[in-house]
Amino acid sequence: MSAYPILIKSVPTNLWTQMVSRFLVYSVAAFSAVIVSGNSRQFADISFKTMGGAGLLNLAHIGVSYKAFSELSPGNAMAIFYTYPIWNVIGAWFILGETIPLASIPWILMALIGMVLVAHPEKGTILDLEKPVGTLCALLAAFTETGIYFYFKLMKEKEGGFKGLFELYGGAGLWMLPALVLGQLNAKPLGLEIPKIDFSWKVWAPMILFNLFIGFTGYSLRVNAIPFVSTAVFSMLSFFGVVAAYVFGYLFNGEKPSIMGGIGALMITVANVVLLSK
Repeated sequence: MSAYPILIKSVPTNLWTQMVSRFLVYSVAAFSAVIVSGNSRQFADISFKTMGGAGLLNLAHIGVSYKAFSELSPGNAMAIFYTYPIWNVIGAWFILGETIPLASIPWILMALIGMVLVAHPEKGTILDLEKPVGTLCALLAAFTETGIYFYFKLMKEKEGGFKGLFELYGGAGLWMLPALVLGQLNAKPLGLEIPKIDFSWKVWAPMILFNLFIGFTGYSLRVNAIPFVSTAVFSMLSFFGVVAAYVFGYLFNGEKPSIMGGIGALMITVANVVLLSK
């Protein structure tokens, strides 16, 4: 999932097309996964009310995420977005009554500090508000990611991950459908211009491959793990996403690692090893 900023910045197309490709690929893949896993009966439990609510949440999440990653530097965007593990832990305390062992708190704080060090930009600070819309979108992306976490955490069936993904992405697709039609017809409802879908195969080929083999695979592993681990463990493991984004930035964008980033990556790794060994 941490490689998405690379995809968004490297594929020369509009964000609307990027979002449509993700919703389409994930919906088809999730639908197929439910059937292949032998859980076709789960389709009978899907309601339009649940699908609509989940889809709207996901549409908001993907929209603000893509906006943040397109406007902010990878460091700023990741630093703000990856506050969501903290909101997960706080939410689990209020909603699920999960307790956080006092002995674990220093290691959680250590991982959080490491996250900031890894994601800290070379110039300015992570709270730089040169682009307030992008910064706000990154924060909203963190909050909606936590909302999606609890959507899966509160599911009654532990094997319902693929069904949940279909509800999230299929539901979002239903919300987008009217806008897609209006955009292709050059309509401007309420004066709002809706971008047209870019149907260039040179654009769609990398997006389909990425969304299927990297995006959907990674995301499905995450959501299917949610019912089986505590919120604290899941959230701590999520901090590896910052390290991954840091590594991907170096491999694909030539962003050289800094001493501060190396120290932060080490702090995150040590904190996770200690917590998972308990």
